[in-house]
Amino acid sequence: MNTFRLSAHKLLIFFLGCIFAILVPAADNLVSIPPLTAPVMDTANMMSVDARHNLNQQLLQFTQQRGSRIVVLTVPTIAPEEPFDYATRVMDSWKLGRKGIDDGVLILLIRDERKSFLATGRGLEGAIPDVYAKRLLDDILSPKLKAGKVDEGINNTVILIEKLIDGDKLPSVKHNQQQKSGFTEQLPVLLILVFVVGAFFKNMFGGFLGSIIVAFLVFSMGWYAGWNLFLAIILAFMSFLITLIFAGSVFIGGIGGGWGGGSSGRSGGGFSGGGGDYGGGGASGNW
Repeated sequence: MNTFRLSAHKLLIFFLGCIFAILVPAADNLVSIPPLTAPVMDTANMMSVDARHNLNQQLLQFTQQRGSRIVVLTVPTIAPEEPFDYATRVMDSWKLGRKGIDDGVLILLIRDERKSFLATGRGLEGAIPDVYAKRLLDDILSPKLKAGKVDEGINNTVILIEKLIDGDKLPSVKHNQQQKSGFTEQLPVLLILVFVVGAFFKNMFGGFLGSIIVAFLVFSMGWYAGWNLFLAIILAFMSFLITLIFAGSVFIGGIGGGWGGGSSGRSGGGFSGGGGDYGGGGASGNW
């Protein structure tokens, strides 16, 4: 009996080892995701140079006007993955769409396997439901690809996606830019409030109570200025900690040297995903 138990235990370990040996190389052999540098990522060279350039300009302009990001990605192959799995990895890596709005779209074409996938961010699942995505691939894209008219098929699909997005009630780019600009303009006032007024209230009411007063003032200022509620709460809490620890012991001149001259962290003219989220929406096709 002991011999049988030992043999069964060894067989179980051997079986699990075989599964591990199969799965690990499969994961290592997955096709890599290219870095996002432009709206048209034609890594499989399926489009003509002129068509690629024109579509890039069109999509960049659409992003500037509407905020949504539509990206076309062509790859030679994705084996052993399925289109949905690879598209999910791409969406998770690139994070297409605006953060919190999630209005990104990925048009994926796999050249050698003659497969496609249209992935839509969470914020566009109402404007482009899965049934619409399927029709776009089957009725618009696939017939053109079968006829060898790749440029026309991709362009027609993009145009219809843009029209669907235009018909949806998404936050405007202008509204987002005004909010960011307003916050940037209010940042110096916020710093003065924390360090100067914070020091005053700490001397008047003590460190803890004075810091609470400053946090309340920051929250009130943000609420009045139209900040996001979550942002106002976070900044109020940070102001409480900064006031409690630093206010009254740091000179304003020292602060200015630390905060001035910073960059936004974005390269001029670069193209990024935007920070959007993907919930698995979309459809697959073939040609």
